[in-house]
Amino acid sequence: MEKDDSSALENQFNAAFYLPAKFNWKSKRALFHWIDREHLQDYLAGPIYKIVNYGGCDYVYGREDDYFRDIDNPAALRNRLRQWHSQMVGIIDSFTPTSSAEAADLVSMRQFASDIGNVVEAACDIEQRRWESANAR
Repeated sequence: MEKDDSSALENQFNAAFYLPAKFNWKSKRALFHWIDREHLQDYLAGPIYKIVNYGGCDYVYGREDDYFRDIDNPAALRNRLRQWHSQMVGIIDSFTPTSSAEAADLVSMRQFASDIGNVVEAACDIEQRRWESANAR
């Protein structure tokens, strides 16, 4: 992985995955709704963290657990991460604001999810290039 790719992705990762925890939520109801989908953020963060910090996430390939069963290449990993991200977006979109504070928080939740989606795609691109390079030998 190129140093510039790594630094840029690390910055994106930190903003997408850590900023929501520090966010000044305007309503408790929206905060609790965000927390309800936190498990999906954790699923996404694991492989992306490995890519950011170690250049790849080989640990997911060949696992036979509920998280990574049948994930044996970067394309399958991308699909799994996209599934989890879609579930996250679905949970966020199920939130119906009942106040202006909740409406503002919903806008923020959607932005956080978009930022996470962008990181997923960037990390998957890097993982695909790493995989192709490693398997071209």
